[in-house]
Amino acid sequence: MKFKIFCTFILIISCQALFAQQDYTKILLKNVVQLPLPDSGSYVSIFFTSNEKPQILATAKFSGDIPLYGSVIMASTLDKGKIIAFGSSAYLKENLISNTSVSQLLQNCINWQTNNKKKPKLVIYKNENSALQNFLKKNRLKANVIKNFKLLKKADVVFLNDDVVDSSERKLLENYLRAGGNLIFASPYNEIFKNRDTTNSYTDELIKINDVLEKSGIFNAYTLLSSSAKNNMLSTNEKPFYLHINTIISELANPAHKEDDEYQKQYYIMPTIAMSLFSNTYDSPLINKIKSTFKTTDSLINPTPEHPIDVSTIYKRWRYYFSTYIYQRQHNKNEQPNFVFPASKIFPGEVADSTKRSNEKLSISIQVGSQGLSEPNPVYYRLHSTGFYVQAGGEVKIILNKTYLPLKLKAQIGIHSDDLLSTDITSLTRMGIDLTKTFEITSDTTMIASPYGGLLYINIPDTTKLKSLTLKVNGIVKAPYFKLNEVTDQAWKSIRNNPAPWAELATDNIILTVPSYRIRNLQNPSALMKFWNEVMDADADLAIIDRKRTHPERVIVDRQVAYGYMFTQSNKIVVPDDESCEWMLDEKLIREKGSWGLFHELGHRHQFWGLDMDEVGEVTCNLYSMYIFDKVLKKGIYNHENISNKEAVLKRVKNYLDNKPDFKKWGEDPFTALCMYIQIIENFGWKPILDANEIYRKIDPKTYNYENALSNQQRIDLWFTTICKTTNSNLSSFFEVWKIPISDVAKAETSGYKKWFPNELGSYLSH
Repeated sequence: MKFKIFCTFILIISCQALFAQQDYTKILLKNVVQLPLPDSGSYVSIFFTSNEKPQILATAKFSGDIPLYGSVIMASTLDKGKIIAFGSSAYLKENLISNTSVSQLLQNCINWQTNNKKKPKLVIYKNENSALQNFLKKNRLKANVIKNFKLLKKADVVFLNDDVVDSSERKLLENYLRAGGNLIFASPYNEIFKNRDTTNSYTDELIKINDVLEKSGIFNAYTLLSSSAKNNMLSTNEKPFYLHINTIISELANPAHKEDDEYQKQYYIMPTIAMSLFSNTYDSPLINKIKSTFKTTDSLINPTPEHPIDVSTIYKRWRYYFSTYIYQRQHNKNEQPNFVFPASKIFPGEVADSTKRSNEKLSISIQVGSQGLSEPNPVYYRLHSTGFYVQAGGEVKIILNKTYLPLKLKAQIGIHSDDLLSTDITSLTRMGIDLTKTFEITSDTTMIASPYGGLLYINIPDTTKLKSLTLKVNGIVKAPYFKLNEVTDQAWKSIRNNPAPWAELATDNIILTVPSYRIRNLQNPSALMKFWNEVMDADADLAIIDRKRTHPERVIVDRQVAYGYMFTQSNKIVVPDDESCEWMLDEKLIREKGSWGLFHELGHRHQFWGLDMDEVGEVTCNLYSMYIFDKVLKKGIYNHENISNKEAVLKRVKNYLDNKPDFKKWGEDPFTALCMYIQIIENFGWKPILDANEIYRKIDPKTYNYENALSNQQRIDLWFTTICKTTNSNLSSFFEVWKIPISDVAKAETSGYKKWFPNELGSYLSH
């Protein structure tokens, strides 16, 4: 069984740091031979570091698909106190605590924490643990069970294998540790996961004890691993650089460091750095080390299109990243809500200080749930627009009826969340960091602010059954906001002049987030958004989903697009602020010229991920572009320079077939691969494609999800047998000439159909 991985990171940490420290790993691992993972069926969680204090004792290897290790046993200090952290409560229970190496490690931990005290006073917090008591008894030790931390003062070591929800109890534990007490912690995530309420987000289940652990530089992430027959032991030697903030800093500054591995960056480097920067004060030893290593200065140069910042090397990239965050720590030491990051005046944009702020009562129609497309994993918090803007450095009050608090709503300021430094971008024309701020709404009154500013959103979990909610917001700036069938064109003439620098045009199917300057002269938003509804309906028809969508798709304009010219993720499409944006907002122009690129990106949202073969990720999305040009714009199927007409398609096909065609080459040229689909459409019409998509839509996603992923050959065969069925034709010769590998089983399944082959390619048939 492969490791199962569940990732949740939260970046709320505070700590102090000292560099000078003793290496105590040798003491703790003395006579420890080999430490096991928990048995299959149980999970172990991993730890992150946020300062230089923690020391890694043991790591676990992720699955073969993810070439990473995770820290599962760590040690650290908090002032005079010493902390040992295990990634699973299983290490204090029957099966593992009897293991010779685990037993030896626990003895070493107690001796280290108590300075080899002969009869240390041990206590167990709340949970009676017979296996732990038996272990202690065997080693001539004993422990009392305590129900609260008020009884900790005289204890030498406390064992904890549960969360501590009560904040006053956590404070007592923290004070105990700082005064010289000791903690052996075994993470409860295994039990939390097995008994979790699936209507909750994983972030809702992050353990509160992290408030204490993180002050020693340890953070217990909700990232779970389980053992397999081939991988059931921990390593005390494998400690890759990405597991600790100290070695991360040194490695990133090393000229010999190669481009960051995406797994390392996503799972470790970025979250570890973000936690460390957030948690350490401007004058802390860790921040001073970063400043000296990357030669950051107290001044900050802000990127603009006229004066971009070079981030073409790893060192330059991280220097900019560190400079940006350290600047904020320096100039906003007390986390004041009125702090304004200077570059925010350039992007996302400035709101004049004289701009009137208003107090508003908002009514939000809730649109959540899956509509059959690729969606973010539940529980996902879907953005809901408000039509208002939060000025950079402006504090806004959100007032919510207490009956809504169980929803665990969140407020978000800003929508430009992409980290440009994690991409191939070599120069920045705007701030390259995540410009959003998110706040949990846990009481009837919540104050929010952002140093960048941005549109205000209410994020609502996709598990809710609620259809609408109301709330009040005070101190907000009006944004240009149009919703089809809710705002008239006449009313828009005034609304379009609202002062916020960003605007939104919306329907129940799609939302366009654009710079306000782009819509100041927009006369007919109703006609424009009706057009986009037609586009979305056409996509729904081809994808075989209901035209009445559970939630709208979001298209976001950005000054600097993170990936390529445009890109699509499960929760958004990002497009540039260029001529394509102008076309997108001009109903007459786009009906005349279309927008292959944006239609293509919308197509990505409607593809059959998990069923399409690997080679057509950039191919089948173009079917949606073609379908929109054909059915909405009434311009037929030939509307791209690479497939401008039937003759151009045939020329492209023959060029492929005349030059040593093979499947790899076919898969590397999206428009050549698209020509194969075009030949089917040209000869059979759209109906076989629609019928094939209907067959795909009826396949239960559980049969091809992560746990049951189809091989690429299975997906190739599925497409072959499906399109043969919907054309009522045997296409084996057609696929053979195109060099698409079909299994003998699939060929046999379709042998009863009448053979079909396009006449124009007859000379390529083998005789």
